[in-house]
Amino acid sequence: MSSLFSASVLLEQVRLGLQQALATRISAGPAAGAAQQTWQLGASACFSVVALPLVADTTWTGALDRLTQSGPPLLVVAERISQQARTHLRARGICYADAAGNAWLRHAAGLLVALRGYQQAAPAPAAAPMTTAPTTAPPARLNVAGMRLVFHLLRTPALVACPVREIAKTTRFSPSVVVRTLAYLEEHALWSADPAGWVALRPAVVEHWVGYYASTLRNRLNPQRYRWLTAAPPDWPYPLPPGCVWSGEAAAQRLLGISADPPPLLTIYSTLPRAQLAHHLQLVPCQRGPVELLNPYFSPLLPDPEQCAPPLVVYADLLASPAPRTAALAQQIRQAGLW
Repeated sequence: MSSLFSASVLLEQVRLGLQQALATRISAGPAAGAAQQTWQLGASACFSVVALPLVADTTWTGALDRLTQSGPPLLVVAERISQQARTHLRARGICYADAAGNAWLRHAAGLLVALRGYQQAAPAPAAAPMTTAPTTAPPARLNVAGMRLVFHLLRTPALVACPVREIAKTTRFSPSVVVRTLAYLEEHALWSADPAGWVALRPAVVEHWVGYYASTLRNRLNPQRYRWLTAAPPDWPYPLPPGCVWSGEAAAQRLLGISADPPPLLTIYSTLPRAQLAHHLQLVPCQRGPVELLNPYFSPLLPDPEQCAPPLVVYADLLASPAPRTAALAQQIRQAGLW
């Protein structure tokens, strides 16, 4: 494959598709390289799996001949394996599976699988294709899980060089979420498995992520508005209890060292129960109140002198605000290189 990402994502995509199509657990063993793994189907069928570039003819025969044939049967995985190539592989007794849902597996343990997936569209109308094996195609847009995963990758660039399973374990998302999200990023030319390349793409990834932030992620954080219990609010700046951080204008003022009056809307992320926090800050629910409380999608909320959310969160919240004045603050955050 062209990159560590392409091989690891392809292997995981095909493994998950086969596992769902066969209703059989398929576990991936230790990798022998970026493009090689060992797969265990059920209790006794083990395969030596290798990911190859597009298999459209038989020019890759020499590459297969160079692979070690001792041990488990060979299983070739590719993005797409042509009809001619599938016929040739079966004639040689070599198993295959591709991201289009085609698969042929044979094992001495008594396993024989033949699946036909979707085919490329023909110029003329054709008969309905056979049942397609489920795959993990890139989503049309980032969902909540994808948005949160991209945020993790933006905060921890070293993660992009890790295999899918390690990214999933570190971020606590399922491998299927990781596969689909990385495939989405690659489809939009927003992915690099090289940390330096990822850093170079970061501004474009941030802007793409921010474009979905308000409608996809932020509205799922249980935002609620409150007003002060008394007519006169406490003196600014207000101290926050542990487990709380500022975002939006209040955080931008702190990050940029701006001394100003309290902004018209105060945004606070908190891990505390809402009733407890409202009691501590002397707040009561109010649909148009000047204080907004949200659940955090980032962690940990470490205590610091400024009590601010990560700058990228502050930047996104500023752009999500309908107030024109916040766009200028967001631009200052960006120009300062804080995110």
